[in-house]
Amino acid sequence: MSAEDKIFISDLQTGQEVDSVFLVLSLSRGRTSRGGQYLNVELGDKSGRIQAKVWDGAEALAPVLAEGRLASVRGYVDSYRGLPQMVIREASVPPPDSFDWADYLRASARPAEKMKAELWEMVDGMRDADFRGLVSAALRHESVAEKFYMMPAAKSMHHAYLHGLLEHSVSVAGLARLVAAHYPALNGDLLLAGAILHDLGKVWEFSPPPKVDYTTLGRLKGHLVMGAEFLERLAGGMPGFPAEKLELLVHLILSHHGEPEFGAPVRPQILEAVVLHHLDNVDAKIEAISSFLAAESDAEGWSGYHRLMGGHFLRTPDFPAGESGEASPPPEPEKPLAGVDDSPEDSDAPAEEADPFEAGRLF
Repeated sequence: MSAEDKIFISDLQTGQEVDSVFLVLSLSRGRTSRGGQYLNVELGDKSGRIQAKVWDGAEALAPVLAEGRLASVRGYVDSYRGLPQMVIREASVPPPDSFDWADYLRASARPAEKMKAELWEMVDGMRDADFRGLVSAALRHESVAEKFYMMPAAKSMHHAYLHGLLEHSVSVAGLARLVAAHYPALNGDLLLAGAILHDLGKVWEFSPPPKVDYTTLGRLKGHLVMGAEFLERLAGGMPGFPAEKLELLVHLILSHHGEPEFGAPVRPQILEAVVLHHLDNVDAKIEAISSFLAAESDAEGWSGYHRLMGGHFLRTPDFPAGESGEASPPPEPEKPLAGVDDSPEDSDAPAEEADPFEAGRLF
């Protein structure tokens, strides 16, 4: 079988015979009621994921179906609890000419170069020279630069695809700018610096694709601690960097998971840290649930059971704009109060160009 014969998971139908190459995302063993061994396998490609079972020959096929490897799989698509599930009869190591890596590694739907440009527009727009300099130095550091733009943001929970870390960081940073503009009590540049760098430690917490897994240091320390330690070392090499600003930024990094049970060494204890924790959580939850609904929802719009979220989700239907299904007419413009001239002082002056940030658009 050649790469041109690739069957994508999104195209699989119940009852279909399958002979194609897939990426093994996870593998675990189980026991039948009679004591026999079977394999739980999760297969993936850029179009999605599918659960699979090996009922016969589990011991022989387990080495071929090792997590993080490509496997040439033969079997058929069954259905379990309303969702498709593959039954694997045979599996082998595919020859080099039978696959194209681009078919297996999911990537952000947003172009990476566009997100990088947006990221640097926010960095360059920071008014605080200290925070701007530290964020710039961090993103340009040789141990960070390429990985930050390429890595996923998680192994499976949210933004678990190429450029996912960049997408998540840009999204949280965009939210931070909106919230800071709405609440003047916030230090906008501190919050923005924390939003951009809050997950920086993930470039060391995870091994790079195709097998994204925790590194030894990732398990021993975690990305919050590693990110904070990196910033402390980096700022230490920047003469005159204000100690108080570093302490506050490091606190945002260490506390952004909110609670110790979720991996935070310390709870948020300044306003910007509280805000960052919630923005990070909102962005992660929205992407995780949206992706799950897109991949797992049935004909009625209900997803399967999300183990980490602890429940099922319903895809929001598309409601018509009006009762008749037609778009509602635009509202009438407000009339000025009697005796009040609300026209501009200089009617010949050019209108200011709309600022997309001030207009409330995230991207």
